[in-house]
Amino acid sequence: MDQLLDVETLKKLSPEQQEQVISGVKQQAALANAQNLVTDISEKCTNKCITAPGSSLASGEKQCLQRCMDRFMESWNLVSQTLQKRLQEEMASSGGMSGGFGQGPSFS
Repeated sequence: MDQLLDVETLKKLSPEQQEQVISGVKQQAALANAQNLVTDISEKCTNKCITAPGSSLASGEKQCLQRCMDRFMESWNLVSQTLQKRLQEEMASSGGMSGGFGQGPSFS
């Protein structure tokens, strides 16, 4: 029931206020997406590259981490750009607004 009240409140906002709310939601989503990306990289690359934790990283572990992070970011950017392009194409073909809710931060 609270969601219905929130939607009703949003409907009463001016177009400018609605755009501010949407912009804030997009920024929060992008931040959450970036935080999830960093967590994913940390978990996957640490598990792959550091097999015997110690007080410092060996040279091979540092190189492995760097390569792993680079590959992960390249892959993530490719998937993100492809998804963004598809969403834009679908919105254009359906005559919808170009919103960009599927857009995340790009780490090029």
